[in-house]
Amino acid sequence: MTVGDGVAVPPVNADAAAGTATPRSEQESGLSVVGASQQASPGAVVAGFGLIAVGAVAGWMIWRSGASAAKIQPEDTTGVFLTLLVFAAAVERIVEPFSRWLPGRAAEATLSRTVTDVQSRVDVPTEADRAAIAVATAKVVRAKANRTIVAWGLASGMATVASSAGGFYVLHAVAGADWNGVAVWVDAVVTGVMVGSGTKPLHDLITRAQNGPPSP
Repeated sequence: MTVGDGVAVPPVNADAAAGTATPRSEQESGLSVVGASQQASPGAVVAGFGLIAVGAVAGWMIWRSGASAAKIQPEDTTGVFLTLLVFAAAVERIVEPFSRWLPGRAAEATLSRTVTDVQSRVDVPTEADRAAIAVATAKVVRAKANRTIVAWGLASGMATVASSAGGFYVLHAVAGADWNGVAVWVDAVVTGVMVGSGTKPLHDLITRAQNGPPSP
């Protein structure tokens, strides 16, 4: 079994060792503990959006100071999406070194220690052992959700600053150089959020755009 980002957890098969089936109520209890931890915590959500807000303020300051580069205007929509894809890939690589400080490492280490302690004993794992593993697993799931939202906020904030400094604004790039529907610094935030969402959503978007609308 693998929990978190690449943390391998050896299976604990207490039922096979005891020759009995796990009660249904116990299974449902374990599922409810893990299911309740699927969503990110409020603190992680605040941190994620706070990082975007910091990027937005920095982008606005760059735009206000006149330090922004000239607008990048690709020739067609495909060029815009490909630029976004390359932009997102670059930001992903930049964020990777910071992943060691993002939430989740401590929870994964705790789960690994808990499983190792249970499996190192000769006797059959008890109900308390299974409960401890379920709780540790739930904490890893919650930590992974927290890590995802914080990493998204960090990537979006960094991409917003890069967008404002580099002159690439997705809405202006699509609508044309003369379009002034939103302020440039707002477009930088939109671009940053799109880039911060990662390469996979952008790749899917490009695929749908190339395939055209579905046939009736």
